[in-house]
Amino acid sequence: MFNDRFDAGRQLAAKLSKYKGRKDVIVLGIPRGGVEAAYVIARELNVKLGVAVSRKLPFPGNPELAIGAIAFGGAASMDDSFVLQHGIGKAYVKKEKKMLAAEIRKRYKAYGTGFPNVKGKTAIIVDDGMATGHTVLAALRAVKKRLPKKVIVAVPVASNQAAGLARAEAGELVCLNVPEWFMAVGEFYRDFPQLTDEEVINCLKKAKPA
Repeated sequence: MFNDRFDAGRQLAAKLSKYKGRKDVIVLGIPRGGVEAAYVIARELNVKLGVAVSRKLPFPGNPELAIGAIAFGGAASMDDSFVLQHGIGKAYVKKEKKMLAAEIRKRYKAYGTGFPNVKGKTAIIVDDGMATGHTVLAALRAVKKRLPKKVIVAVPVASNQAAGLARAEAGELVCLNVPEWFMAVGEFYRDFPQLTDEEVINCLKKAKPA
């Protein structure tokens, strides 16, 4: 159990201590929840903080159920077998991707930042947990398109499936807990409130800008 996202960030920072003070390292939090943990990591390591906006692509008629995710530049992670099994049409997916791309642009504008320059750098992608892993994978693929030296995924907790997917695509996975039984990320936190854009902006203002 983690007390909150700040506690999770401190524990992750301890595992990432070899990157402390390196000018070629940048921490990228996935808004909104991942940014609090990412802020603590960037502060403890004394490195820059940016955001990697990634949005879930919802199941038709059920916004709580994700069938994939979209990140900056159109990078995506989709559960293709699930989409096929449930007969979700290409037109629906295309429409949602377009809407999400517009929402991602709005988010960057609201945060007063763009997608950070990661070329030749070590990018540490942080979220507060991974259930399906799609949100992190979409962000990971967006980052890899921009030619970083190395990409690390750092999360406090992940399902077995999500950990396996991230490990296969990232240069390194730092995960504190991969439990045998996993229902939702929030069950591993004592305090797990929804974050606001204002709280994300506050974290970015207090950190070294990317």
